Amino acid sequence: MQYTDQQQAIIQHPGGHARIIAVAGSGKTQTLTGYLQRRLIEGADARRILVLMYNKSAQLDFERRLKTQLAGNIAIPEIRTFHSLGFRLCQSLVQRGQMNPFNKDILQDSDVEPIVWRLLRQLADSDIADDILTRKKKWLEPAMAYFELVKSTLDSPEHVFETTGLPASCKLFIQAFYEFEDWRSQQQKMTFADLLYEPALRFKNEPAIAAQFAGHMQQYIVDEYQDINPVQSFLLQTLHGGVGDIMAVGDPDQTIYEFRGSQPTLLTEQFSQQYPAVTDYHLSHTFRFGDSLSLLANQVIAGNYQNSQQRAPCISHATASNTEVQRLACEDSAKAALEAIQRWQQRPLKQIAVINRLWANSARLELLLLSHNIAYRMDNQQTVLERYELRPFRVLLQLAAGQAEHWNNKQRKQAWQALLSQPYLKIKKTIVDELINQLAHHHQHWGQALRNATPNRLSKYQSEQLFERARWIEKAERGQGEASAVLYGWLQATDYLNAIRDNAFSSAQVDDQVATVRAFVDFVRQSRWALAQGADALRELSERKTDAHTDAVLITSIHKSKGRQWPCVIIPELNNQFYPYQPEGELMISTSLASERRLLYVALTRAQQQLLLLTASQQSSAQPSLLMPDAYVDGLADFAQQCLKPTSKIELPGQMQRACVEQYAKSKGLTELHWRNDEQTSQPGTGEFKLNQVVSHPTLGVGQIIAESDTRLSIQFLQQGEREFDKAIVLPLLQRINPS
Repeated sequence: MQYTDQQQAIIQHPGGHARIIAVAGSGKTQTLTGYLQRRLIEGADARRILVLMYNKSAQLDFERRLKTQLAGNIAIPEIRTFHSLGFRLCQSLVQRGQMNPFNKDILQDSDVEPIVWRLLRQLADSDIADDILTRKKKWLEPAMAYFELVKSTLDSPEHVFETTGLPASCKLFIQAFYEFEDWRSQQQKMTFADLLYEPALRFKNEPAIAAQFAGHMQQYIVDEYQDINPVQSFLLQTLHGGVGDIMAVGDPDQTIYEFRGSQPTLLTEQFSQQYPAVTDYHLSHTFRFGDSLSLLANQVIAGNYQNSQQRAPCISHATASNTEVQRLACEDSAKAALEAIQRWQQRPLKQIAVINRLWANSARLELLLLSHNIAYRMDNQQTVLERYELRPFRVLLQLAAGQAEHWNNKQRKQAWQALLSQPYLKIKKTIVDELINQLAHHHQHWGQALRNATPNRLSKYQSEQLFERARWIEKAERGQGEASAVLYGWLQATDYLNAIRDNAFSSAQVDDQVATVRAFVDFVRQSRWALAQGADALRELSERKTDAHTDAVLITSIHKSKGRQWPCVIIPELNNQFYPYQPEGELMISTSLASERRLLYVALTRAQQQLLLLTASQQSSAQPSLLMPDAYVDGLADFAQQCLKPTSKIELPGQMQRACVEQYAKSKGLTELHWRNDEQTSQPGTGEFKLNQVVSHPTLGVGQIIAESDTRLSIQFLQQGEREFDKAIVLPLLQRINPS
């Protein structure tokens, strides 16, 4: 096997602590297996080496590749995930009587959520009790995220709360956490986070116990070190106990699990403080993709550094194949993605991945793929047809098919819940709950039952709301005509789309849910389903599973795509709504621009041959992404061509990340670059400046207008952070950067 000089240096690492910064596609696994092969052949004791991987699939892949490389002639070290290690530590603590026994069936989120919701309702004061009761998701999601953060660190729950930026109304999360821990202890239950959190707490609070577990290994090799959290870092330091070596491998630019407490500084700063005399290595050449994509990724991530010299750039190796990067401005991302998949259908579909910032972004594309009979596979268990906002439509179709006659009381309650809460009625929840309990006893004639059950104490407007729903329920029960007519009728009668806008937690969620509902109803209309057969058609689609052997497009998220690669990658909705994505609900834990850049960097670097970026068009309601101005892409083809066949002169868009481009050019031996004025940039002080407008400042660079008043203007800059200006002074200096 041939290795680069950088890889060979790591393989020959003589000993001591080592830190390896490895860019995407740099042959990291090949290098680590080569290093272990050398050590084992030279006589290292495999029993005293522990390799820690971030997840199960990475562990199995590494184990398989190491066994293949050693050809079964030498025993291999133990290769574990962090959670597997935590489970073993917990078992050892229980056996020694240093920890209470626990149930081996680990709690899933679906087990934890009802407990947390019950605690929130119990702890809520009168000001927020009704809101928690009626808007479960609004409160449950941030509470669960807060619990996860607490268990990623050894800080107190109170201190963690102060770091989240959550409002004072959420302080009940702190007490809810303590009460959840009491419940968990009584039930002898563990979550996945507890497998690490529990032993870490024991070791912190009882150093004598920690000492019993320390110093047993000669070496720990930790992959994806940038994604570990403070609890994992503490456990590793405890187990090391000052004996042997630590080899940490990672890429701070790919830190994407901050919601679980990951911090890039654990690799870049704290590692050398915890383990002195570290030898640093770099794997800076990627074999996955060509110069165009390397340069684009470098420009995007450069915004996280005050100066380009602070990081070693990702550079395409001479043997890397060319990667075509295409930016397509479009109004409809789902339609554009479908058309790209159809253009690429001469390839096996399994070579195509659609990588979303949010799972919700995939819904409309799923419907389009279904309607065009193109096989796809989801990395997420929930498909579009199971989406929450489509529940009332499923119930209406089931009523039309006569299925309600065979439902039990619980199923009827769930159906009425969908019909009377989606959208929310402007009626007290206690009254609606009484109605649901009363109506659940009826096996048929649902519309008439609702009319008869409508309370006299309601206002005329409230009664009319219920009567209108009853009218469309009756139309569904008749089972005549096309399914789409009843679905459209329900949309109009309940003002469903406006109700979504009133009740969603963010503008991104509004757009997504509205688009999903519209796409579903349009899909039913185009499919010409008969009303009576709609439920069966929907069930057939829901059961249409793509098995593991079927050639299919993959729809995934950035987090699920980590550590993987595909010949063709599509990134939809690359606009200011999702890149950067900032949760707008008051109870959401905010994200940083730096972490959003890292997410986009990971998404970009999954591609090998084709990368399609679906950006905002001038007709779109979204604005261009602050993280990736058009110029970052516009100059790539010319630059890549220059790398292949240098000419005397190359002119690049002036709005590219110049320092980054010049650094990359130098690594490729290109010395002369020329910059042109960006044709998409207006003259300073001209044109109309709007909220979300991308602008250029003469000294602060590219930014986006994020707030304004009559006299003040706030701009979020790519490299200089948020700044506030006097409008009269700054407007003459700004240049508008328009989408193509």
